[in-house]
Amino acid sequence: MADVQMTFGEHLDELRKVLMHIGGVFVFLFLVLFTFCKGYIIDIVFYPSDCDFITNRLFAINTNPLNLYNTKIAGQFMLHIKASAVGALVIAFPYIIGQLWGFVKPALSTNMKRRTRLIVWKIVFWFFLGVAFSYFIIAPLGINFLANYEANGSIQNIIDVSSYVSTVLGVCLAAGLVFQLPLLIRLLASIGIVSSAWLRKNRKIAIVVILVLSALITPPDIISQLLIFVPFYILYEYGISIAKNIEKQNADR
Repeated sequence: MADVQMTFGEHLDELRKVLMHIGGVFVFLFLVLFTFCKGYIIDIVFYPSDCDFITNRLFAINTNPLNLYNTKIAGQFMLHIKASAVGALVIAFPYIIGQLWGFVKPALSTNMKRRTRLIVWKIVFWFFLGVAFSYFIIAPLGINFLANYEANGSIQNIIDVSSYVSTVLGVCLAAGLVFQLPLLIRLLASIGIVSSAWLRKNRKIAIVVILVLSALITPPDIISQLLIFVPFYILYEYGISIAKNIEKQNADR
């Protein structure tokens, strides 16, 4: 696709083509999900709150059915649009990464191409791992805690369906992005931008940054933010070990 000898305008034109292809695939998948898969896609979003969900049965939680209410005239229509859009984005993610990588790859050196030859598959793997972790672990545990939490016994929880959907979809997408952290650290360590010592030295700063990012990419409640922060920080520590291994390999060479 892109070529290092192209002019700036040619690069922009090539990027425009890539983005148009991505947009076309996304719109196609969205229309398919919106038109033919309404029942399935909505059921998938609601399943973590079901008593028969595997996590709820495994941990013996969420035994009371969750009652959801729609308080807006276009609420269910917007729910359908949101669920279809997120579903299309998740399904299209491998294609999106493949297209973007195809645009960037020609500009890389031979050595960098060799080091990153499996990068597309790794990005896709970690993205789906993050989405699955959030869907099967974070979402059901967070729903159970938030839906059953009582600040006062006289207050009854009447949960708006838009709040529920935003929490599930937002946390799942956030986790998919958060799980890219080890790959980012591996890339930066491979080209010498960061080191394991630097990552350890700036651990406190990283905690603050992770807290801020968790607040930005999750629904506005502290539990959802903590549910993202904990795996994010674990991945940061894992990234330190990755950087250390890369340094060891470089020293051996």
